[in-house]
Amino acid sequence: MFKEYLISALLVLLTGVSISAQEKSSIGGKEHGMNIYGVQIGMDVPTTLQTVFVNANRKAGQEKPDAKKKEGNDIRIVYRTLPEGELQIVFADGKYVKEILLRYAQVKRVSDLRLPNSSNIGEVNSGERFDDRYTIGFVDNKKQEKLWWRNEKNEQGIRLRLTFLSGNLIKDTTNWWQTVVQKAIIVEPDEESNFLKTFKN
Repeated sequence: MFKEYLISALLVLLTGVSISAQEKSSIGGKEHGMNIYGVQIGMDVPTTLQTVFVNANRKAGQEKPDAKKKEGNDIRIVYRTLPEGELQIVFADGKYVKEILLRYAQVKRVSDLRLPNSSNIGEVNSGERFDDRYTIGFVDNKKQEKLWWRNEKNEQGIRLRLTFLSGNLIKDTTNWWQTVVQKAIIVEPDEESNFLKTFKN
């Protein structure tokens, strides 16, 4: 038991080193890393729970998530009151992380994350420095929520997508397009079968 704990703690420490390297290379800071609370796509269940426990500064008795739900072959767990907000993690086949979502407790500003407001060429030439890796669009044709996304391959060659979601035109009204309320990292849908094969091997 103690040996397993040490191994998990070491994995968390190594993950933290990797995260720090990503943060330094990103103009918008740590939020642009392909992880949330140190959790990365492909982690198994014990490593994931230990990673959240350590990085969210959970106390004894808070080792487990607040809720768990079965969704077909997958399992979703929820941490409702972490310092940064509500964290949801989906395990493919109940074994490996395939989706990580954080609903921020404190809304973030688009400008602080160095996200462009639009794809307009005028913005690119404005002199402001933005993270130019993102595509910008809307969640649906109602155009009530803006979405920033970028695609990236992980070490196993699996295609991942990181997204930021804006506030809502109806719910948040004033300056909703200048806010970010959610970050998510997913395995691209057409990669899921390849993802499971990779991590089962």
